[in-house]
Amino acid sequence: MKTLIAYYSRTGVTRKAAEKLQKAAGGNLFEIKGTKDYGNYFTALGIARKEFSENELLEVTESVAAFDSYERILLGFPIWFSKCPQLILSFVSQYDFGGKDVYPFCTSGMSGADQAVELLKAACKGATVHNGLRMNKADESTIQKWLGGISS
Repeated sequence: MKTLIAYYSRTGVTRKAAEKLQKAAGGNLFEIKGTKDYGNYFTALGIARKEFSENELLEVTESVAAFDSYERILLGFPIWFSKCPQLILSFVSQYDFGGKDVYPFCTSGMSGADQAVELLKAACKGATVHNGLRMNKADESTIQKWLGGISS
């Protein structure tokens, strides 16, 4: 089965997590990019809070080639206010996720992916959205268990 590892990373931490998952599961990396500059941590928090309150969908600057050919999507993001960034929901809204397996992974100093997973279940219509994984301290064994031994 063909695997896509799509991720958004403001600081590079989620990018490293995505690269770690690529080594474990194989697949193609795709960095989700938007047009906004979130600046420093505190500026980013203020912008993100406004995006959440207004349920703002953002411009995603690039598209995944042959998205339909992927059966598994590992979807990565930092946790902001216990949620995935609005850019992730904007990305998801561009594609048909019907019949796909979605594996959300996050980076966070404190929060897990539970609320983000619920948002993704609603946004990824027709997909099977699996439990999320907080990558900060995930070792190889934890990753393989989460992925159920998949590889592409």
